[in-house]
Amino acid sequence: MNKRKNILWLASWYPNNNDAFDGDFIQRQARAASLYNDIHVIYVTDTEIKTSREEIINSSTGLTEQIIYFKKKTGLLSRLQKQLRWRQLFYTATEDYITKYGKPDVVHVHIPWKTGLIALRLKNKYGLDFIVSEHWGIYNNSIKDNFASKPAVIKGIIKKVFSEAKHFISVSKYLAEGIRKEVTEKEYTVIENVVDTSLFYYKEQKYSRFSFIHVSNMAPLKNISKILKAFSHLITSGADDVQLVLVGNRNHQYKQEAEELGLLNKSVFFRGEISYVDVAKEMQLSHAMILFSETETFSCVTAEALCCGLPVVARKTGALPELINETNGILVDSANENDLVAALLQMKNNYQLFDQKMISEKARKEFDYATIGQKLQALYSNPVFHS
Repeated sequence: MNKRKNILWLASWYPNNNDAFDGDFIQRQARAASLYNDIHVIYVTDTEIKTSREEIINSSTGLTEQIIYFKKKTGLLSRLQKQLRWRQLFYTATEDYITKYGKPDVVHVHIPWKTGLIALRLKNKYGLDFIVSEHWGIYNNSIKDNFASKPAVIKGIIKKVFSEAKHFISVSKYLAEGIRKEVTEKEYTVIENVVDTSLFYYKEQKYSRFSFIHVSNMAPLKNISKILKAFSHLITSGADDVQLVLVGNRNHQYKQEAEELGLLNKSVFFRGEISYVDVAKEMQLSHAMILFSETETFSCVTAEALCCGLPVVARKTGALPELINETNGILVDSANENDLVAALLQMKNNYQLFDQKMISEKARKEFDYATIGQKLQALYSNPVFHS
């Protein structure tokens, strides 16, 4: 039996008081890793507090989450002050960890910008090697705010972190190959994001109307307007016994568009931002999922939908072909709305051909806590990362 190791996680994103969903996929990976090792997460951010510093420590079996807040400032020098304060608090937290627990068996950086800076310091001072997990989807030409557009100093730091890392992990082959093209030719390991399968599982009961669901932050790259227009065309083409449920809306732009199309609260329903428990319930009640993004580095919602047994209609882009095939969905080759309409109609008319229970069982085995935890355990136990 493998001895549990002490793993220090340095997280650039993590759920916090400012945003409960910020890096929630990293938190789920931490919970998976904690099944087999003792994980200590450090995360630092600024926020609106009365004191200069506050710290929250959440502890459970195998997992300690150390969240450090410092007071947000305004003014001309606020950005510089923020960076210096962030770095100082992170340095102090890692020093305190080593003083209390000794050197960790593995240092694991989640997102090289900015916690890679902390890992570089630990390597220089203590000789601690580190590995890197990247989740940031900037290594492509599908978005404007990509790696190539970043300031030279940020690109330089990211390249330095990857070059000094023992190994890097990606949530998809698509993301990893983008990193290899833009940053480093290092070999990599794919370790997917986790799905909480205690919430996301197949249920037979469905909405009475054939229901498509879309879940996202509804950022521009998610192409919500195209989804709404395609759904409108689907209804006018004769498929009037369908509905679309959208989860995650943060503004009224898309509600207005749905109203202008004559669909709002008739065939299209916005649920807003809801808990994971309620997201799972909505998926379980739905028949199929729609995703029409410009790109996806993994797509947690696709994995969650598959765990619920939902076949997925999605654009053939990013990492989605790694998740979706003819047994669990339909991939649309282009960004054309008419092609999306055809795929939606095909899904509705051929829905009975998809084995929902099989889709659910396969996905749940692939993305559950134990599977991802075992993949991380195999990596942490590799002698290469302890030489």
